[in-house]
Amino acid sequence: MSPLIDTVFSVQVYLDHNATTPASPEVIHAVFDAMSGGFGNAASSHVPGRKAAALVERAREQVAELVNVAATRLVWTSGSTEALNTAMMAATRSHPHLLLARTEHKAVLDTAEHLADQGVPLTWIDSDEAGRVTPERLTAALPAGPFVLAVMAANNETGVVNDIARLTRIAHGAGGLVVCDATQQVGKLPVDLDAWGVDYASASAHKLNGPQGVGVLVTPRGQEALPLIRGGRHQNGWRSGTLNVAGVVGFGVAAQLALKHLPDGDRVREFRDRLHRLLESELGALPINGDIAERLPNTLNIRIPGADADAMIVNCPEVAFSSGSACTAAVPTPSHVLLAMGLDAVHAEESVRLSLGAETTTDDVELAAARLAEAARRVRRLNNWER
Repeated sequence: MSPLIDTVFSVQVYLDHNATTPASPEVIHAVFDAMSGGFGNAASSHVPGRKAAALVERAREQVAELVNVAATRLVWTSGSTEALNTAMMAATRSHPHLLLARTEHKAVLDTAEHLADQGVPLTWIDSDEAGRVTPERLTAALPAGPFVLAVMAANNETGVVNDIARLTRIAHGAGGLVVCDATQQVGKLPVDLDAWGVDYASASAHKLNGPQGVGVLVTPRGQEALPLIRGGRHQNGWRSGTLNVAGVVGFGVAAQLALKHLPDGDRVREFRDRLHRLLESELGALPINGDIAERLPNTLNIRIPGADADAMIVNCPEVAFSSGSACTAAVPTPSHVLLAMGLDAVHAEESVRLSLGAETTTDDVELAAARLAEAARRVRRLNNWER
């Protein structure tokens, strides 16, 4: 990194792992090795091509093991956004009715709006105050006829976890298909797609210390391919194009490491809760958005009364954190997730997301708490806010 970039980006603590994670050294080495020695086109039949294909298949097994699903169901994509677009477009061909909550990721919400513009009926499920899709609320929203339920395993902003297995049983019992955005939960909490029984699912490597720009779509067994990208009928017709072999290899190694380190979630949870306690000791009560118990171990979404999130980000350049999803960071509006949960605009604008990672240390937590508290006090003074 150049001295200029070092000066501009002087972050001391990184707390935005739900947006993206730093690639682990093992992943970086694997990607380098793949680019050096596995450069063949995996669709080619010569020796370099077969070597690349072997690397891809090994990665397929590694990712499949992490989420407990048959490796033959995996389709490589550029990430979860592409995977979710493909899944929703394919599923609504046979089941032309969409059910979803307004707390879903924009990759799902925007695709749903596109499909609605194409004439696909859209039914909104009212989430509870924690942002969760409950079995009761899903049951109340079930339509007559075939439908697609699009539901996330864990919310990217609040970390709140849905009971996917139970929701899937309800949907299947009513004649529906399930598209599960598992992006945030993979690598942070156990994911068992076989037990959950979902029809489609998505994951992205960069959420679990893998490379950016590579993801996976889990497709139904025996389902006819309905691709978003055409041109060669690669990957059993689901997604055409030359595979990103190095990225796929990196994803495989990241999945292998994530499976090994899943028990570390308890340590991350302790750091998250310590961060919250330290901040409250300096700033007073900071309400948690979402569910205190049923959430990702690394995610802390809190409201800092008197300090709007965007001002906090500007006043605390030493800590990387966010006011919501990275996919909506450029949009100057309150978090759609928090608004859907019932927060008013002011409270939503005072909310920040602090998401920790496997490499977060005790020193990181203490330094982040100190810097964030200082920034909050500055913003509160500017706003003439008094406790």
